[in-house]
Amino acid sequence: MVTDHFLGLSFRSLGSKSEVSGSTAYRRYQREVENKLQCIDITRLYCSKFCGILLVDGKYIKVKGYERKIPVIYGIDYLTHDIVHFVFGLSENYQLLLKFFSSLKLANYPLQAIVSDDNQNTPQACLKVYPHAIWQLCQNHYKQNIRGTLGLYKDLTHFLFMKEVETLFSGKISIEDFKSRASKIYNKYKNNKLETQILIDIAKRSGDLFAYTKLRHIPRTNNLIESFNSHLEGRLKTIKGFENFKTAKLWLNQYFIKRRTKKFTDCTKHFRNLNGKCSLEVTLKDSYILKDVLKLIR
Repeated sequence: MVTDHFLGLSFRSLGSKSEVSGSTAYRRYQREVENKLQCIDITRLYCSKFCGILLVDGKYIKVKGYERKIPVIYGIDYLTHDIVHFVFGLSENYQLLLKFFSSLKLANYPLQAIVSDDNQNTPQACLKVYPHAIWQLCQNHYKQNIRGTLGLYKDLTHFLFMKEVETLFSGKISIEDFKSRASKIYNKYKNNKLETQILIDIAKRSGDLFAYTKLRHIPRTNNLIESFNSHLEGRLKTIKGFENFKTAKLWLNQYFIKRRTKKFTDCTKHFRNLNGKCSLEVTLKDSYILKDVLKLIR
């Protein structure tokens, strides 16, 4: 019943399939999913082989009774692709993110660095719990903000300037290379007030934008978790919203556990070694066997 609902069947359809009412099917489903382990408990009890570089992002979900969509914030360990934790709350505020990182700490997650968008609550909450962590501001999100400031979605006046700015974020470069490129762009556009302000802001934010130079393997962007977001969004379309907050949270927990136990098939480049494995298998402690853990969490 849990699997069928997860795949998109309504409780009315589940009831018909089991020859019970929709409300009875709902109660049976609730009893089953409420007894399942939470995603963070699986991390705490069974996993340890993390790289400690965490991609953090979220999606907004429609829940009946709430005027605005509600954010689910989750984190993926970069090199293992394992979804270590999620939180579900009314807004992406400091308190919710503090709860997120505090739970990670209690689960002994060895966080070294995070990659996220420009929501300042994320690095502030992280540094409160992990004071020595590195924050990499996602360069793609930052570029999107610049395009908005320049009005490029409606007017191409600053198109050529933006193309030159993008060369600063075209790949992993050294701080020296960044300064050299930025200096040339500044000299070219220093008579334009708006473009000068943008270049000054880039210089001020360079520590966040090029934090990847401080630790090996930190990515420049949140592209990986964005691909996970696309899959989550596709699944949510089949749900079309949730009846209440509790039902949504239980479904999300089931979804993330399913993702952790699903084998990868299309990883490329330096992640090819993950193909044929599930992320839980990669992070599992040596003292556990995957098939035994799967019996406990499914």
